[in-house]
Amino acid sequence: GFAGGGCGGVLTLYEKLDDAPYFRKGKSFTIYEHPSRITNITITPLEESLICSLETNQMFILPLAQADILKTEEMNFEHMYQPFHAGPVTGMDTCIRKPLLATCSMDMSVRIWNIKDMGCELTKYFQDECYSVSMHPSGLHVLVGFADKLR
Repeated sequence: GFAGGGCGGVLTLYEKLDDAPYFRKGKSFTIYEHPSRITNITITPLEESLICSLETNQMFILPLAQADILKTEEMNFEHMYQPFHAGPVTGMDTCIRKPLLATCSMDMSVRIWNIKDMGCELTKYFQDECYSVSMHPSGLHVLVGFADKLR
């Protein structure tokens, strides 16, 4: 068979029929956190994983070892590498008492980075674009500024 990707982060697997030169639509999977167009798809040489990239320059991996027996909602895409913002960063703040950095972006996400470990600790997506972010000195609270409100 083969795999096809489209808009909204939807990936569909197609299966070859036994006695016909046709293919049947199999399972479809969605990258829920990133509803953007899939631009590239490849399958590892041993066919154990499928790797895809999105128009936002994010890369995801989907294990195929048990794709036949698992339900569609049980199949989860994982970031291939460290996830980054897909749009321009509009706000940034640091925590005084912990090695944390908060960033917000036009991609409608806020990310909390651990400066010491150089990794992303938490990512939260919103329905609106984020314009500013501020961290409480304890690092336990984050205030995000939108066009019409603060959350």
